[in-house]
Amino acid sequence: MTKDELIDKIKKLLALSDSSNPHEAAAALARAQKLMEKYNIESKEINADNGIDEIKLKTLSSISTQLIMSKLLNIIRKAFGVEPILHTNNSRVTNISLIGPADILESCEYIFTVLSRQAAFAIGEYTKMMDGEIYLETARNASFMCELQTKTPSFYNTVYGSQLTNLSCIMNEISMNNDAVFRNRTYKILGEKFKNLRNLGYLHVSVGFERGLKRIFTSIAKEKKQGFIQGYFNSISEKICEYAQPFEIQENIDKYISDNHPDLSEVRRHSVYNTFAAYQAYQKGVSEGNKVSLNSAIKDYAPKMDAIGMK
Repeated sequence: MTKDELIDKIKKLLALSDSSNPHEAAAALARAQKLMEKYNIESKEINADNGIDEIKLKTLSSISTQLIMSKLLNIIRKAFGVEPILHTNNSRVTNISLIGPADILESCEYIFTVLSRQAAFAIGEYTKMMDGEIYLETARNASFMCELQTKTPSFYNTVYGSQLTNLSCIMNEISMNNDAVFRNRTYKILGEKFKNLRNLGYLHVSVGFERGLKRIFTSIAKEKKQGFIQGYFNSISEKICEYAQPFEIQENIDKYISDNHPDLSEVRRHSVYNTFAAYQAYQKGVSEGNKVSLNSAIKDYAPKMDAIGMK
């Protein structure tokens, strides 16, 4: 059997995998995959006639959460009409696949690289400031301060009591100073101070209180980071006009995914924000995302897609 005959046979088996009989469909798909593996036939050879292909790219470890990757890939899907797939290991996204017309995948790879590097930097910088924000936000939360003072006075005195006057002055300085460099530097310095004082404070409370306090601060940090990420990517996405693939191409993409990735599962969705602190973080994410411009990148690297536009 020649290679062309083998490819033709695999195509017929994949066609049978769409059968309404589930047993027949599963058997046909298994036989097709076994032949492809045995004779080292790649997916692009099977799909050469409809122009659909797939590229697999590594993610940056610092932004390999499902939330970040799903948000980032939704932008690429919106701009290019390709379909992304997340490959995970222990809930982290190790690789991603982009599936679509072969002639635009190189452009998609470039945009993925650009967005990944910019996102890694923006999220990394915000994470460095986050503890400083939490310090100020919790210090001006009267009910939280009252509860700490009542239940864990030693922790309150170590972390907040002697610092409240100074923190109040810093809040005023930040609110009156629009210099981003000054604000960011101040938050970073405060964050380091907050971490050190918290560690000292934990030495003076019971194990139970220590765990409870750590849960509170971890929860606030998680919500704020998620809020920033949502705001960052949403603001970028809003700049892009959605590109819809012609029906026939979309049908070919769907069939490619059905044939080559039959066991896909859905990614869990994340809420935007649940607290005022997370809402503020969301707005900061929007502000950082507004600085990202993909206009020239899309024009330079996707010349064949005339329908792509920027708002």
